[in-house]
Amino acid sequence: MFRETNTKKRAVYRGLGFVLVFLIGFRQGHTQQVMTRLNGDSLSMQAVRIQGSIRIDGSLDEACWQTGVRIHRFIQREPKEGEPSTERTDVRILYDEKNLYIGFHCWDSEPHRIVANEMRRDADLTNNDCVIVLLDTYHDHRSAFCFCTNPLGAQRDGLVMADASDDEQNWDWNGVWDNACRIDSAGWTAEIAIPFKILRFYEVETHTWGLNLARIIPRNREEAFWAPIWREYGFWGKYRIRAYGHLEGLRQLRQPSRFEWKPYILSGLEGDLSERRIYKGKLNLGLDAKVHVTSNLTADLSLNTDFAQVEADQEQVNLTRFELFFPEKRDFFLEGASIFRFGERPFSPVLPASELFFSRRIGLSEDNEPIPLLGGVKMTGKTGAFNIGFLNMLADRKVYDNDDDEHVIVPRTNFTALRIKRDILVNSSVGFIGLNKESLDDGFYNRCAGLDAQVFLTHRAQMSGFVAKTFSTGQKGKDMALYGDFYFHDDFWTLLLAQNSIQDNFNPEMGFVPRTGIRKTQINFGISPRPKIFNIRQTAIFNDFYYIATQEGELETRLNFTGVWNLFQNGASLTTLWIQNVERLTEEFEIHEDIVISPGMYRFNNFFGEFASDMSRTFSGKVNVSVGRFYDGRIIAYGLESNLKWGSRFTVNVLYNHNDVQLEAGCFQTDIVGIRLLYSFSPRLFVKTFIQCNSEKDIILGHFLLHFIHRPGSDLYLVYNEELETGMESLHSLNRVLMLKYNYLF
Repeated sequence: MFRETNTKKRAVYRGLGFVLVFLIGFRQGHTQQVMTRLNGDSLSMQAVRIQGSIRIDGSLDEACWQTGVRIHRFIQREPKEGEPSTERTDVRILYDEKNLYIGFHCWDSEPHRIVANEMRRDADLTNNDCVIVLLDTYHDHRSAFCFCTNPLGAQRDGLVMADASDDEQNWDWNGVWDNACRIDSAGWTAEIAIPFKILRFYEVETHTWGLNLARIIPRNREEAFWAPIWREYGFWGKYRIRAYGHLEGLRQLRQPSRFEWKPYILSGLEGDLSERRIYKGKLNLGLDAKVHVTSNLTADLSLNTDFAQVEADQEQVNLTRFELFFPEKRDFFLEGASIFRFGERPFSPVLPASELFFSRRIGLSEDNEPIPLLGGVKMTGKTGAFNIGFLNMLADRKVYDNDDDEHVIVPRTNFTALRIKRDILVNSSVGFIGLNKESLDDGFYNRCAGLDAQVFLTHRAQMSGFVAKTFSTGQKGKDMALYGDFYFHDDFWTLLLAQNSIQDNFNPEMGFVPRTGIRKTQINFGISPRPKIFNIRQTAIFNDFYYIATQEGELETRLNFTGVWNLFQNGASLTTLWIQNVERLTEEFEIHEDIVISPGMYRFNNFFGEFASDMSRTFSGKVNVSVGRFYDGRIIAYGLESNLKWGSRFTVNVLYNHNDVQLEAGCFQTDIVGIRLLYSFSPRLFVKTFIQCNSEKDIILGHFLLHFIHRPGSDLYLVYNEELETGMESLHSLNRVLMLKYNYLF
């Protein structure tokens, strides 16, 4: 133990020495451009109230558009910080009693070079020509609604949190709004109508909202903003909401309707074909409703909750002894999801952050088996300085046989989550979370309570932390978790210092905590110069260090990532990593069928490299490779992702991942192949097919979806799913589902 402690100290000192050498060398050559800078606080835009109607067709030819106040000054963040946008953009904002209207005229000197090859809902549009609207409707600089569209009229929306990364934003939130776009000889236009009923705001006589507008021109890799976003704000500076300008002139706004009703009907066939061909007809009725309790507090009600249209998780191979993380995809849990977040700061894609509330625990078993949801209620919003989130769901009883032929009985269970956060100081907050999972069949319960805080010391530095405790039937003592961190970042520097302690019996069954009984030390640091060589826009040189020990101080895992990430002017990127790993196993674990790694101390290093091409092109892709030692053997792994966008309607996405592992206990190979085909007839009608093959599980998964938005907020889905077993001489179907689902928004 003494030797491991010294090893830990030497590793920390080596890491600190590494960063000091690079910081001194690169910072001396890094000079910040001096320029006259606009401040978002000094910018304001007037919204003009209109009496006439606007037809959303993308033409901007109604006379009322000429009454709007025009703005046209957009400032580049990339590639030439502080300079005017290379192409002119005119914007006007109007409103009536129901909608906010935004009209963009995106002039373009080379309209034939406009990039527009995405038409589907919620695609990442930043690799297309696009415009973005960000609305801080509470004007508290903490969160904003985001709306984005491209020349084809595709829609993307989300709820964004201030100063957070893209991965922390809620891009799965879907608002009901309307838009239309047109390309002409002078560029392209976008006409957007955002109903006030999907926004949240205080009910006052006169409103001032935070506002930013952006335009992306991918052929130049250009990002331009109305309220300038400077590089010193950091890589995710576009979410620095306190730097936005102001939207004024909004008066006497009211939520047009207090209630929204969305009943659905679902009909189809389900076939369990594992042993004999058994088909069951299915006919379900259900209801989703939204109640605007106040203009800034909304309740969502669900009866006989259904997610038949949700695509299956993307297959992964687990080469660790811990649970894999899969993101939430179900609509009901996505709106307002950010307020329920409680846990470690998400920073590393390699080690997922622990979260005390993980909504996938509701309605999905430990084997990822869907559990019927009888219904529930969720309320989210803001009142005064308090952000409030409440969720209660009832899951039905479920009996099934898992992949190991074990008979599993999941009792009828009630899930409750209460989250309260109070705004303090500038962008800072303190909060409470309470979680309760209780079986209605046998009375077993699991509860969790926690306090957290996030404090901004300056606009570049912040601290956060939490303390939490769980309460479970028949379990007492050693059931707490603590966490604290310090985070500093701007365009050049990045530093994260974090420490957590999770006791042995800490057991948040509604959360995602892959390891308990540990203490984790995390030191992530790096510099990001702009060297102006080899067509590089920015380089990040970083060293990420993790030390995970038991509560008694014995080493479990030590990881060190030393790497360089290069972003090129055309949007391509190149990453190289040297990974040093130490693992101490106290018990054996089965890494593959009949292949067991024995207890002991393992030290192994490997190399990882990845290249991603310019994603705005017709053909793009990503390739990665990992080579080196792995426990007492070696590993060669590689992956490939290719994207073909054939015109504006047809997209082909191919995924392939291969692992070749050789250990003393045996050798194995795994392959995952995925093919996704998508054809968009219009922004409101598309078909999608996703086929996955996993050699480790000997299965092929097929998913077909036709989605027709027949009017905003109302949908028709045709779904076909099939699971095939490939382990025998011929393919054998395990289950088959054909469903038709229709909902209508009143």
